[in-house]
Amino acid sequence: MNRLALKRIAALARSVLGFKAVWLCTVLGAANGADWLGLAALLAFAAMQTFFSRTRRCELLVLAAGLALGFAFETFVHRAGWIDYAPGWPHPVLAPLWILALWGSFSLMSVDGLAWLRGRPAFAAMLGAAGAPFAYFGGITLGAGSNASIGFYVAVALFYAVATPLLVELGGVLKGGAAAPGGRKNPGAA
Repeated sequence: MNRLALKRIAALARSVLGFKAVWLCTVLGAANGADWLGLAALLAFAAMQTFFSRTRRCELLVLAAGLALGFAFETFVHRAGWIDYAPGWPHPVLAPLWILALWGSFSLMSVDGLAWLRGRPAFAAMLGAAGAPFAYFGGITLGAGSNASIGFYVAVALFYAVATPLLVELGGVLKGGAAAPGGRKNPGAA
């Protein structure tokens, strides 16, 4: 196995395992009144990702985009009454910071961990739409939320069908249109 392949595997593993660790810390923290734990886990994951990245600006811009998407979506579904999140700072009518930690970690994972989806927006949309409701259901089951309506799960599926390919492609564009693992070039790349 060549050196580039090993670097890609390491980046993939770091992204996916980091996301999973943040998810677990965030959900269990929120469910047990330690909503700060998710933010701390995200900061550690972001520090690790940017330390190992040769495209720090890319990582940070995708992180910012994901946080903005997450804040808008999570505040909307919470205010619509489609879900009750475990309490968290800053204000009861806004998305709690702990859930934004999940969006931040998902965004960071999309740069390397989901890079294989670049140039495959329909597949990325299907995976986002299918996987996100299960992640939310798992978090709710562990106590990070309650009273999730069917409308909530439909909204989650539809929103992630858009957000997943958007974040994956944004990571590719900001990395300079680099080929995704597997050799597919990012659409529109030179």
